[in-house]
Amino acid sequence: MPCDYQDVNCAALCALVGLLTGHADLNRYLALINIKSDALCPLCQEEDESSLHFLGKCSAIMRTRFKLLGSYLMDYSNLGNL
Repeated sequence: MPCDYQDVNCAALCALVGLLTGHADLNRYLALINIKSDALCPLCQEEDESSLHFLGKCSAIMRTRFKLLGSYLMDYSNLGNL
């Protein structure tokens, strides 16, 4: 069934595209374009807040990730299979 673009929430679609392309409003990208000086994840403060970190590695949201995606940790191959 084709996707009806009128049913797509524009903000959610923009966020998804940003996460998939690495251009989301996450600290790593914001530091790369000199909007922020620190790329560290504000949730876990363990590594840079990139798309992969946010979606698959951040320890602060492991329980939520498991509830939504069925895995505590995910890498690119896992995320590509969603």
